[in-house]
Amino acid sequence: MKTRTSRMMMVMVMGALLGITSKAYAFEPVKVAILDSGSDSSYKEGISLVDDTLRDNNGHGTLMAEIIKESCPKAELYIIKVIGKDGLVISEDAVILGIEWAIARDVKVINMSLRVKPSQRLYDVIKKAHDKGIILVAAGGNNDKFSDSYYSTVEATTAVKTTAQNSDVAYPAKYAEVVSVGALDQYGNVYKASVRSEEVDLYTRGYHGNRAGTSIASAYAAGTIARVISENPKASPEELKNIILTQAK
Repeated sequence: MKTRTSRMMMVMVMGALLGITSKAYAFEPVKVAILDSGSDSSYKEGISLVDDTLRDNNGHGTLMAEIIKESCPKAELYIIKVIGKDGLVISEDAVILGIEWAIARDVKVINMSLRVKPSQRLYDVIKKAHDKGIILVAAGGNNDKFSDSYYSTVEATTAVKTTAQNSDVAYPAKYAEVVSVGALDQYGNVYKASVRSEEVDLYTRGYHGNRAGTSIASAYAAGTIARVISENPKASPEELKNIILTQAK
């Protein structure tokens, strides 16, 4: 479980980060891995753990890639296809192998706009990535048709369930080593279908066109983190935190 101290620090740092205005350029390329449904947008390298193509038959992964690239133009995208056409993650093994693949390519940020069942094996690879200095970002979860399902994307559309508010953060976002992201609507309020919990590290923009949810919020957060790394490639994690806080004043 995430400690209150770590959550509050992350809220302060990430809240400042997401308030930084975009610069006209980024200094250095930064490697960002995306575990999703593939991509029809351009990317640096990729692997499919679903079928024999990186083509996106769902559309979810392409949207995440476009949001991250929009947020960090210098992002080099490493696509890891683990979600099928039906919007479901094919297996825990695919996610674990995908993270291992990303670690081997020395990525700086991993975005996971998906939900998986927790396990020791999954946690071990999450911790391995974290210990190598990789920033892992994941969608906190929505009160939508996937709320009661493991192995899925976690994105709502315009159709939202009217059941009780979801307060259960999805895995892998629930792990302490992962930045868990909730969604804000266009008015700056917590999106009506977004998870609401003290275990959410930050809430940020969660809409793109007529689509909304914590998947989108996670992609925006991951892209913004990548942009700060790109603009400050030699900074240590502590220096990055200070840069973020200084620029946000």
